[in-house]
This record gives sequence, structure tokens and C-alpha cells, in this order.
Amino acid sequence: MSRNPGSGSCGTPGRAPCRSRAGQGSVELVAVVPLIALAVAVVVQVGLAAHAWGAAREAARAGARAESVQAPARAAARRMLGGDLARGATVRTRQDRSGREHVSVRVRVPMIVPWVPAPSVSADAEVPQ
Repeated sequence: MSRNPGSGSCGTPGRAPCRSRAGQGSVELVAVVPLIALAVAVVVQVGLAAHAWGAAREAARAGARAESVQAPARAAARRMLGGDLARGATVRTRQDRSGREHVSVRVRVPMIVPWVPAPSVSADAEVPQ
């Protein structure tokens, strides 16, 4: 007598499910949900870092434009950054070896996990002549 691989009482409609498969979906869900949450958190954190870097780049450019017309570069850069990013930002003006002026902006990346130390990103722009 041969048995079909799909035949038997396990999973047959109207019969009790096999003990080996009872709750398997729940266990898989419990295992997968934290991984999905971690993946979403990583994607959001990378997005926040990209936003902070883009804001630093635009602030450095605004500071460089302001410096080119003898206006305060720090004030222009901080205005461009806005509230939260401007709070922890540093804006510096410097000259490179060839004598050209630059404005550098460093901002802290907003963190979605508060107990993790926040990295910072920076951008640099040359003051137009």
C-alpha cells in the first residue's frame, strides 16, 4: 500500500491540525516582526543622515554666498539650517593653502534611538570671488 505525500490526517479539513505545525505562523511572525522593525529603523536613520548632510551642504553654500558680500556667514548658515539642526551646528570660515576662503558647516544627525551617540556630518563650500 503506497501513501500519497499529501494524504493523511495532518491539515485535512475537518480534522485537528498536527501538533508539530500548531502555532508555526505565530512563531514565524514573532521572529520576523523585529527584523522588519529594525530594517525600517535603519532606512529612516539613513534618510535622516542624508537630510542632515543635504542641509549642511545648503547651509555651507548660503554661508559662502553671504561671506562673498561681507555679510555674516554664521548667521546665514544657521538661518538655512532651521531649528533643530542649527542648535548643534558649528559654522567655521577658513582659508585653504591657496588663499581661497571656505565655509564649513557641521551638524549632528538626528537620531531615532535616543541612547545612541549621534554622529555628525559636514559640508564645505568655497566663497565665490
